[in-house]
Amino acid sequence: MTKQQHYLAPTPEQVDALMDATDLIWDDVPEDEAPPVLTEDEASKVMVVRSVRLPVDLDKRINAEADARGVTRSDLLRDWASIQLAELSEDQPISRADALRALASIPPRRTA
Repeated sequence: MTKQQHYLAPTPEQVDALMDATDLIWDDVPEDEAPPVLTEDEASKVMVVRSVRLPVDLDKRINAEADARGVTRSDLLRDWASIQLAELSEDQPISRADALRALASIPPRRTA
């Protein structure tokens, strides 16, 4: 294999052929070394790391907004992603300010 061939990315057809190959056997991992099977509750607590490329200006704005809110960048981005996904599913997320305004408008409960 030449140096140039070593760095060529595989074509989709080559990837398909590799994945369909019959000599790929994945059951030779000892049971004590196999990854654990997580319950649904356990899986919901797992955090997945994602690498995202952002323009410098956008990154600075995100950092400034996270600092202003007193939260981490990860928390802020998770919140924003959740809000956007809720909007896509036709859920109606509301801002904290709107929630506080709505709660403040409820008259206090009268005790007898």
